[in-house]
Amino acid sequence: MDLSLITQALPLTAIVCLVYCATRFEMPEKILRSALVMFGKTILFLGCAWLLLLWVSG
Repeated sequence: MDLSLITQALPLTAIVCLVYCATRFEMPEKILRSALVMFGKTILFLGCAWLLLLWVSG
């Protein structure tokens, strides 16, 4: 697995989550909390999808 893909995907996912939540809320605490939750759910989903594809291909 290419490590540069992970080092680019994690910050990009965090930025997308932060910008998306910033357009929905005005309070900084709510923005950060929602962005962290969304980031965690996104990474969890992507990890599960990767494991499923790994299982299917093997």
